[in-house]
Amino acid sequence: MRKPKIIISKCLNSEKCRYDGQGFDDKVIRSIREYIDIETVCPEVEIGLATPRDPIRIEKHQNDLKLIQHNSNIDYSKEMYEFAEEFIKKIDDLDGFILKSKSPSCGIKDVKIYPKGQKCSISKNGNGFFAQKLIEKDFKIPIENEGRLKNYILREEFLTKIFTLNRLKDCNDIKKFHEDNKMLLNSYDSNSIKVLEKLINNEKTHDLYINKVKEILNNKRSKTNKANIIKDVFNRYKNKLNKEELSYNDELVNLYIDEKIPFSSLLVAIKIYALRFNDTELIKQTFFNPYPQKLVNIMDSGKGREL
Repeated sequence: MRKPKIIISKCLNSEKCRYDGQGFDDKVIRSIREYIDIETVCPEVEIGLATPRDPIRIEKHQNDLKLIQHNSNIDYSKEMYEFAEEFIKKIDDLDGFILKSKSPSCGIKDVKIYPKGQKCSISKNGNGFFAQKLIEKDFKIPIENEGRLKNYILREEFLTKIFTLNRLKDCNDIKKFHEDNKMLLNSYDSNSIKVLEKLINNEKTHDLYINKVKEILNNKRSKTNKANIIKDVFNRYKNKLNKEELSYNDELVNLYIDEKIPFSSLLVAIKIYALRFNDTELIKQTFFNPYPQKLVNIMDSGKGREL
């Protein structure tokens, strides 16, 4: 059985390749390692930089960004871009990336950018040179850094996407995939379900269906859309529940909207009703278990950043 395949920064996999000669035993990587296939890359080592080494950084030279080793003033921009382009050509059958935060090669939206030759940064929201090339390629797969994945909500979305992409690639019956994932796909883009229905019912358009699913998963799920789906499911059982239960369900939805409880709490409540009323159609939906249950862990470093 296929596992999700992701590429991660090599230093996040405990490999000592950072500029200071160290690596990280990243908690998120450690928790998912059993469930995914990992490939690693360290762009800085790949372009010939030693370990340990003088750090490189991104500098703004007039209208251009350069990858400079500050102490030696050597420009590695060309080497990094060439490596990234060659690396991208070899990427095949991939479901996601986890890259090192704040890295001038791998960082995403959190990299310091310096004026030419100066010590103080002028910006802290740039992309690393290697990461920028991946973003420009637009693989239609999730790209995250390990810092953001400490946040439960962001981690939940990342895992949901890579495991859904994996199910799509691993399925032998694409119509069954659609039936089992319909509610999940609807939570990303309710307007595209009719389009998917037309594509899935014609064997000649199954490839278009697959591409459309990838496009949908590239979206960001809105809290409102997820909450509306939960409300619809609660309404499914409204004639079987008493007033206290109905009131409590409304309270749960509002607590989620106010970020007082995680989305998984709503899913647990819904699944209890589905089991209670033997709702087999609902139970089979991946909306309730989009990734392995053992990976559910609401303990994190806080709300994180919506970058």
